[in-house]
Amino acid sequence: MTNTLTLSPTKPLAIRKKAVPRLVPEPEVTEDNSTGSDNPAISPTSMLSLNTPQFDIERTFPAILDPIKLFREAADAQDFSSMRSLYRDVVNNLTTVIRSMSRLPNDVRNASSYKSAEHGVWVYRLLFMSHVELLDDKEFEPDCRRQYIQQTLQSLDAFMSSLKGLMQVAEREMRQLKPLPDLPEECEEDAEPETVEDNTDQPHEASRTSLLSGDTCQSNEESSTERTCVGEASDELGALVEPQAIRRSKRGLTAILKPLSVSLRRKISQPFSKVDNAAPVEKLTTRTGHARATENIRNSIALFSEIFDGMLENSLPHPDDSTELFFDRNGVLQLASLKGLVRYLTSTASDDDLELPDVFFLCFRYFSTPSLVLEAFIERYREDVPDSLSPEQASLQAMHVKSRVARLLNQWVDLHWRHSEDQEVFTPLLQFVFSYLSLDIPRKMSSRLIETLHTAARSKEHKGRRIEKTVQLIQDSSPVEEFFSSWEPRVKKAMVKGEFANINLSNFASPRGIELLTHQLTALLWEKYQEFQPEDAARFWVVEATGMSTCGDSTDVGTKVTTYASFEKALHLWALDVILSAQSIEDRMEMVQFFLEWAQQCQSIRNYAGSWALFSACDRQSLVGSLLNIDARHEEILVALRLFFNHTNRMKAYKDAIQSGQGPTLPTLVLFVGDVKRQCGNEECVDHPNAPGHKLINLRRYRPLTRAIRDMERCHAPYHIQRVDYVCQWMEEVICSYLNRPEAEWDDILYEKSRHLGKKINRKCSFYVQ
Repeated sequence: MTNTLTLSPTKPLAIRKKAVPRLVPEPEVTEDNSTGSDNPAISPTSMLSLNTPQFDIERTFPAILDPIKLFREAADAQDFSSMRSLYRDVVNNLTTVIRSMSRLPNDVRNASSYKSAEHGVWVYRLLFMSHVELLDDKEFEPDCRRQYIQQTLQSLDAFMSSLKGLMQVAEREMRQLKPLPDLPEECEEDAEPETVEDNTDQPHEASRTSLLSGDTCQSNEESSTERTCVGEASDELGALVEPQAIRRSKRGLTAILKPLSVSLRRKISQPFSKVDNAAPVEKLTTRTGHARATENIRNSIALFSEIFDGMLENSLPHPDDSTELFFDRNGVLQLASLKGLVRYLTSTASDDDLELPDVFFLCFRYFSTPSLVLEAFIERYREDVPDSLSPEQASLQAMHVKSRVARLLNQWVDLHWRHSEDQEVFTPLLQFVFSYLSLDIPRKMSSRLIETLHTAARSKEHKGRRIEKTVQLIQDSSPVEEFFSSWEPRVKKAMVKGEFANINLSNFASPRGIELLTHQLTALLWEKYQEFQPEDAARFWVVEATGMSTCGDSTDVGTKVTTYASFEKALHLWALDVILSAQSIEDRMEMVQFFLEWAQQCQSIRNYAGSWALFSACDRQSLVGSLLNIDARHEEILVALRLFFNHTNRMKAYKDAIQSGQGPTLPTLVLFVGDVKRQCGNEECVDHPNAPGHKLINLRRYRPLTRAIRDMERCHAPYHIQRVDYVCQWMEEVICSYLNRPEAEWDDILYEKSRHLGKKINRKCSFYVQ
């Protein structure tokens, strides 16, 4: 067994000149409807497999659009035979586009906005498949061919629109990766500068403005977007033949995207028009991967035919929105009625508010009841579409709303279900799904919700799998680490017998001894942290702050949360007592240095609870005294920990470390308790600023609460630590002894100890004053 299991390093991929990407159709992806989630059943290993087709999206996109155009022509001609032979090519090509985006940086693909958009693509893919798979039966004949073909094309348009949205989200996430990398020298050699002729139709500055990556700038006449918008012919060998460039006026999405490049910080002095020499995304090194991928995504978005624009209404205002919804100046929803909130969640207008579904499902029990929420969803499901829409738009919009309602109900049951409170609506929900929803939307989409309800019905006390799926995501994205230490203290025999009277920290005063203490302290804290759910902990703190009970309160949860927090506090008191009990200045500084090393090792394995408790004990200079006598190495450790747990910026580095989700983590509850209780000062419901008398739910109160819960959920990934029982027993006995007295009494004891040594310090040197 090794100390840590890590992935083997890989060699950097070389950048090849004039690489010609080729499209290889990808086999159909099998989707598992039994999971009850929106994710297709694709293993992480297959997503990262080297067998995944690799190509440059920008150059192969016209070839992907060709089958789609042919499919639409066959549908217009009501040629079922051609549709039957083309639809699998269409699905495989679009699926290949989705899978090719796995070459994007991990920071982009792990972003919640990207995952949400990606889930939407798979949902609309299912909608399209539910229609076209009927063509596999050669004897299939719909009741009305025109209606069937119309629905099929509408589902294809929705599929394409959602894929376009995914690329827009990816492009936006790429822009947020700052600073963008500069091109390495070897990549600059691939790009050959050319002289750009003056263009009287377009401003000269526009031809010199770089794209998002800042590494490729093209003239308007020779842009890759315009060249690739035209179809590509195939030679006898099936190779792609470069067509003659045709200049088109910029319209629609291209015109919208153009101003984005003007505001970029990076510009290059000489444009390059030979985009053909650009290496594919998947063959780039880390330094240029972000820049190239950003350019390709931006250009690929413009390649979507404008025939797909406007097929799905982005925002359909409701007559009651003016009094039931209120947005801040940034367009973020802050106040809403229950019906308005459900209506907003089931519209495309909420796509950019990625945390809103979590805010709703984690907090709706504070301001509503499960029965009222289900009633609001059913009412939204049955709501008529506006009369201003054409029949085609009305049909697509109704299907869109119903699909979103089904998806949100599935999310509720699968991820957020609380048996003790939600069981009362299970039977009405079951009746609604089987009587209406399963008949109105395609079977492949409704089957997800039906399977989830079936799983819940078989369980005696079904509970949402939110934490389980969060943990799985973290484990899939980070290597498994196993922690163990073969080092044994000399006093092992006494400790095994339970004779702890003469055991002290000096028996572990070595790097391997501190490593053993770090692992066993982490094991103890993890055993206590996993006993409670973050959502229950947040409820407990809300009750403490407001004094108002909520549904499902449990004294058992309060006990478990208090046990973890108390153990963290007792660890702090133990470290402080050991430091203040030193008989000389030298001994005190030696113990401070010991605890700083211990805190640093805890931080290195993301045990932030232990690291904070030990570090804060060393940094209490009002009791410990000045730390000027520590050596340079330990002073660096002290400064680094101060920056990490810096209260002046509300522990931003600590928050970022937790939100990164890089592996098992143990949080200190100090920050979470403060965030939750601080927001409890906001009113639950307030008047609409523009419509006094209309009481609306105050989402400003619940957004910080949701963020705290989500951060704590990321910390539920399990540690793999070899437990040493005799060390854990000794440590727990020593630390828990500090729980026998009230905290105020310990403060007095520690203060007296600090004064006793303070007099000695004051007589020897003047840096510590009582």
